[in-house]
Amino acid sequence: MRIGSVILILCVLLGISGCILSSSSSLNWSENVAISAAGTDPKFHDDNLYTEGETTTIREDAKDRASQDEADKFTEAVLSWNSPQTIQRIVIKAKEGQLEFFHIQYMHADGKWVTVKDVRDNMRPIYRYTLGKPVVTNKFRLKVPRRWDSRHVGGQSRYKRSETGAPTAAEFRKIQEIELYYALPTSDAASNQ
Repeated sequence: MRIGSVILILCVLLGISGCILSSSSSLNWSENVAISAAGTDPKFHDDNLYTEGETTTIREDAKDRASQDEADKFTEAVLSWNSPQTIQRIVIKAKEGQLEFFHIQYMHADGKWVTVKDVRDNMRPIYRYTLGKPVVTNKFRLKVPRRWDSRHVGGQSRYKRSETGAPTAAEFRKIQEIELYYALPTSDAASNQ
């Protein structure tokens, strides 16, 4: 008798939780808009996890001190389009340790880079981020530091990933895939209008 009542209670709880979970509307995502972009390395957005694109040095048009310092300290992966694209969900795939620290940015209409997320201590092979509101832009980039202090090395404290001086191959990070999406209207939103 006890086992029967326990099973009945579990069935009721599962039924209620199923109703609650199904009532919350989930977003439908568009096709990956990064595929149609031009990039600093076409392997970033070729929809193939077995290829790896590599970040490049930052080439700034301005010749001021701040631009030079940024180019000395960071590398970048840039995607650009001829017509503006809407972006709301960002998915970045890289092997563990390649993108421990990076900045997610888009170019504003005034020509300046806007940082939407500073990512720190990322050791996941797939990083996902969803913006609260979509942005419309012609350019998207990941700005990656050339050197960083890592906490994730054999249980030790921090160490430098590379030394100062001329850029080394380790300063250019390998990225398997950058995927960009926007939210599609749901059937609930379409029926409310």
